[in-house]
Order: sequence, then structure tokens, then C-alpha cells
Amino acid sequence: MISYIFGSVLSKSNGWAIIENNGIGFKIFLSPGDLDILVDGKEAKIYCKFFLKNENPELYGFLSQNQLIVFEILEKISGIGPKAAMLIAPLGTLEKLKTAVESQDYAYFQNIKGIGTKKIQKIILEISGEIKKLDNLFQEDEALTALVNLGFPSVRVKESLKNIDLKLALEERIKQALRVLGNK
Repeated sequence: MISYIFGSVLSKSNGWAIIENNGIGFKIFLSPGDLDILVDGKEAKIYCKFFLKNENPELYGFLSQNQLIVFEILEKISGIGPKAAMLIAPLGTLEKLKTAVESQDYAYFQNIKGIGTKKIQKIILEISGEIKKLDNLFQEDEALTALVNLGFPSVRVKESLKNIDLKLALEERIKQALRVLGNK
């Protein structure tokens, strides 16, 4: 599907922007903060998530992949639709969200219009397990990226990382993977 759109900002309105790419104008829903950053006539790269809602296609976009990842986690929570998830995702990085969830920091979420205490409690409860899974995935991806950038084939790197404890620091995981790769 559509991962990102790179093009000129044609126009902006309340909650969305039209990005022109190769003569096609894409209407993309964006958070107020991301809309403020976009400048009419300037080029922008928008990371997107496509939804088909009541037979109407919708694109939700973010200026960073991190926000998109947070959005994709949040929109899976029952009772949190894409519009609410879009408002929460730009609040900060995955690390900030993780900290807010682990410490049950309700204040982190309270500036979002339309999200009350009960919904915040639900978010914190449902997202805590997802963040732990995602944390492990990011650690693996960082080690994988580093080793591939050193010239090792990704298939061999993935194989070497399989048996290395994800709880270890990134540097230690890379060192252990290098030992495994050196023995092959």
C-alpha cells in the first residue's frame, strides 16, 4: 500500500492537507502540530496509513516514521479510532509514550481533546503489552541495521541475532552477533 507520499503542499485546511505528487492531489489527515509545520508550495514527505472507512478511502499522515509507528499501535486499541490515534501519536516519541504508560502518567494524555480519564486508563492498559513487543523489535532492527551497514547479508544477520538475548544493550548484542558472524 502507500508508505509515504513526497510532493508539494497544495493547500491546508482544518485537519488535513492536500499533497500533490505527479499531478495527483492526495488529501491526507494530519495532526494540528504537523499541519503547522507544512508550508504551502514547499515539498514534504508524509508517512501514511491508508484506511477504508465506510467505503471511503482515507489517508492519515505524519512527518516522521516514529509517529506513524505509534499511531499504528494506538489505532488498534478498541475505542480509539484513527482520528484519536492521530492526535495522540505526535505527543512524543515511542520512548516518551512508553514512559508515560509505564508510570501511568495520565497528564501526558490529558491535553488531547475528546479523550477522558476512562479512555486514558484503557490506552495505558492495552498499550503496555504492545510497547514491550515493539521495544524488542526496535532493538533487533537497530542491531540488524548496524550489521547490514557493515556489509553483512541481512539473512545471515537475522540468523545471528535469533539466539541473542534482547534484554542486552544494543552494543553488546552487536558484539555477540559479530562473534557469531565471524565464526561462519
